Amino acid sequence: MLGRLFFLALLAMFFYFMLRSFFLPIRKPGKAPVFKEKHPEPDTEMARDPECGVYIDPRKALVFETGGVTYYFCCEQCLKKFQAKLKQGGTA
Repeated sequence: MLGRLFFLALLAMFFYFMLRSFFLPIRKPGKAPVFKEKHPEPDTEMARDPECGVYIDPRKALVFETGGVTYYFCCEQCLKKFQAKLKQGGTA
């Protein structure tokens, strides 16, 4: 029984590697594989939301300017919290 199970496991591995070899691309010897970046670098520098600290793309962010300084926010809630703190006399 154990010998038969071992034989079936070896047979399954053989067929697995044979079928796998048909579907994998063939590499030339001495040529290293080329891996693509999963996360390409952004075109612009990321901006930090002063309220929650999340880094966001300035092109997609909500913008608020005060005192000659531009602030970028990830969402409307962060922008409202920041404006409320400024109204209470807090510093940016």
